[in-house]
Amino acid sequence: MQAPVVLEGLESDLALLFKPVDPSPVFVESLAVRLKKPRQVQLEKAGKAPLLLIMVGSGLLVGVLFYLFLRVIRLFFQNG
Repeated sequence: MQAPVVLEGLESDLALLFKPVDPSPVFVESLAVRLKKPRQVQLEKAGKAPLLLIMVGSGLLVGVLFYLFLRVIRLFFQNG
């Protein structure tokens, strides 16, 4: 059973490398209060960005369709 000896050596090495931290009591108390009673979270409403994106995309689509329609009409009358 060498595992406990290895772990004890590892624990002592870690204790030498990492010094214990003594946080201030004020910080610990404020952290405890925040963890026990978290603030209410308010979600933001979606803005008008999706609507604007749809409008711009629709405008571009209508423009491209109009351009293609004019090209088809022009090709039709040139050949006919």
